Amino acid sequence: MKIEIIIYGNKNSILSGINYCSCGNSSCFKCPISSSCKSARDGNSAGKLISRKTCDLYRNLKNFLEISDVAQNIELKFIELKNFVFSTEEELRVKSTIEKGFSPPITVIDGIIRYYGGISNILIYRDVKELLS
Repeated sequence: MKIEIIIYGNKNSILSGINYCSCGNSSCFKCPISSSCKSARDGNSAGKLISRKTCDLYRNLKNFLEISDVAQNIELKFIELKNFVFSTEEELRVKSTIEKGFSPPITVIDGIIRYYGGISNILIYRDVKELLS
Protein backbone atom coordinates (compact mmCIF):
# COMPACT_ATOMS: atom_id res chain seq x y z
CA MET A 1 0.00 0.00 0.00
CA LYS A 2 1.43 3.38 -1.06
CA ILE A 3 0.42 6.60 0.66
CA GLU A 4 0.71 9.63 -1.63
CA ILE A 5 2.04 12.80 -0.02
CA ILE A 6 2.02 15.95 -2.13
CA ILE A 7 3.40 19.28 -0.98
CA TYR A 8 2.11 22.26 -2.98
CA GLY A 9 4.29 25.31 -2.44
CA ASN A 10 6.74 27.87 -3.70
CA LYS A 11 10.20 26.39 -3.24
CA ASN A 12 11.92 29.72 -2.61
CA SER A 13 9.33 31.13 -0.18
CA ILE A 14 10.74 31.97 3.22
CA LEU A 15 8.81 30.52 6.15
CA SER A 16 9.39 31.60 9.74
CA GLY A 17 8.69 29.43 12.71
CA ILE A 18 9.98 28.09 15.97
CA ASN A 19 12.83 25.62 15.94
CA TYR A 20 12.15 23.61 19.08
CA CYS A 21 15.81 22.97 19.60
CA SER A 22 18.21 25.19 21.42
CA CYS A 23 21.26 23.26 20.24
CA GLY A 24 21.85 25.77 17.44
CA ASN A 25 21.77 23.14 14.70
CA SER A 26 19.23 24.61 12.29
CA SER A 27 18.87 21.31 10.44
CA CYS A 28 17.93 19.40 13.61
CA PHE A 29 14.17 18.86 13.52
CA LYS A 30 14.05 15.66 15.59
CA CYS A 31 15.55 17.17 18.74
CA PRO A 32 12.55 16.79 21.05
CA ILE A 33 12.55 13.05 20.34
CA SER A 34 16.21 12.45 19.58
CA SER A 35 18.79 11.28 22.08
CA SER A 36 21.52 12.54 19.74
CA CYS A 37 20.72 16.18 20.51
CA LYS A 38 22.51 17.65 23.52
CA SER A 39 19.64 20.05 24.25
CA ALA A 40 17.10 17.24 24.30
CA ARG A 41 19.30 15.14 26.62
CA ASP A 42 19.71 18.11 28.97
CA GLY A 43 15.97 18.75 29.00
CA ASN A 44 16.25 22.12 27.26
CA SER A 45 13.40 22.83 24.89
CA ALA A 46 13.69 26.58 24.55
CA GLY A 47 13.19 27.23 20.86
CA LYS A 48 14.21 30.15 18.75
CA LEU A 49 12.67 31.84 15.73
CA ILE A 50 14.20 30.66 12.47
CA SER A 51 13.49 31.24 8.78
CA ARG A 52 13.72 28.46 6.21
CA LYS A 53 12.95 28.11 2.53
CA THR A 54 10.13 25.78 1.58
CA CYS A 55 12.55 23.70 -0.51
CA ASP A 56 14.73 23.15 2.58
CA LEU A 57 11.75 22.01 4.64
CA TYR A 58 10.69 19.67 1.83
CA ARG A 59 14.22 18.25 1.60
CA ASN A 60 14.22 17.68 5.38
CA LEU A 61 10.87 15.90 5.13
CA LYS A 62 12.12 13.72 2.30
CA ASN A 63 15.27 12.76 4.22
CA PHE A 64 13.26 12.14 7.40
CA LEU A 65 10.79 9.85 5.65
CA GLU A 66 13.49 8.00 3.67
CA ILE A 67 15.08 6.76 6.89
CA SER A 68 11.78 5.99 8.62
CA ASP A 69 9.93 2.70 8.83
CA VAL A 70 7.31 3.97 6.34
CA ALA A 71 9.78 4.70 3.52
CA GLN A 72 8.59 1.80 1.36
CA ASN A 73 4.94 2.81 1.77
CA ILE A 74 5.02 6.40 0.57
CA GLU A 75 5.22 8.37 -2.64
CA LEU A 76 6.36 11.94 -1.99
CA LYS A 77 6.02 14.79 -4.51
CA PHE A 78 6.57 18.54 -4.53
CA ILE A 79 4.43 20.70 -6.81
CA GLU A 80 5.80 24.18 -7.51
CA LEU A 81 2.89 26.62 -7.49
CA LYS A 82 4.58 29.30 -9.56
CA ASN A 83 2.95 29.12 -13.03
CA PHE A 84 1.16 25.90 -12.06
CA VAL A 85 -2.07 25.13 -13.95
CA PHE A 86 -4.64 23.61 -11.61
CA SER A 87 -6.67 20.96 -13.42
CA THR A 88 -7.56 17.93 -11.30
CA GLU A 89 -10.20 17.98 -8.56
CA GLU A 90 -7.50 17.78 -5.89
CA GLU A 91 -5.52 20.62 -7.44
CA LEU A 92 -8.64 22.79 -7.65
CA ARG A 93 -9.31 22.13 -3.93
CA VAL A 94 -5.76 23.25 -3.16
CA LYS A 95 -6.24 26.39 -5.26
CA SER A 96 -9.52 27.14 -3.45
CA THR A 97 -7.83 26.63 -0.08
CA ILE A 98 -5.12 29.14 -1.00
CA GLU A 99 -7.69 31.61 -2.32
CA LYS A 100 -9.50 31.38 1.04
CA GLY A 101 -6.33 32.68 2.71
CA PHE A 102 -4.51 29.54 3.78
CA SER A 103 -0.78 29.91 3.15
CA PRO A 104 1.30 27.46 1.18
CA PRO A 105 2.88 25.05 1.51
CA ILE A 106 -0.24 22.91 1.48
CA THR A 107 0.21 19.24 2.43
CA VAL A 108 -2.14 16.70 0.85
CA ILE A 109 -2.01 13.12 2.11
CA ASP A 110 -3.95 10.52 0.15
CA GLY A 111 -6.11 13.18 -1.46
CA ILE A 112 -7.00 14.99 1.78
CA ILE A 113 -5.69 18.47 2.54
CA ARG A 114 -4.08 18.06 5.94
CA TYR A 115 -1.78 21.03 6.65
CA TYR A 116 -0.91 24.51 5.45
CA GLY A 117 1.68 27.16 6.17
CA GLY A 118 4.59 24.82 6.89
CA ILE A 119 5.87 21.28 6.72
CA SER A 120 5.90 19.13 9.86
CA ASN A 121 7.89 15.91 9.59
CA ILE A 122 6.36 14.42 12.73
CA LEU A 123 2.72 15.24 11.88
CA ILE A 124 3.05 13.88 8.36
CA TYR A 125 4.77 10.74 9.67
CA ARG A 126 2.00 10.19 12.24
CA ASP A 127 -0.68 10.58 9.56
CA VAL A 128 1.04 8.02 7.35
CA LYS A 129 1.40 5.59 10.26
CA GLU A 130 -2.29 5.99 11.04
CA LEU A 131 -3.29 5.39 7.43
CA LEU A 132 -1.14 2.27 7.28
CA SER A 133 -2.64 0.74 10.43
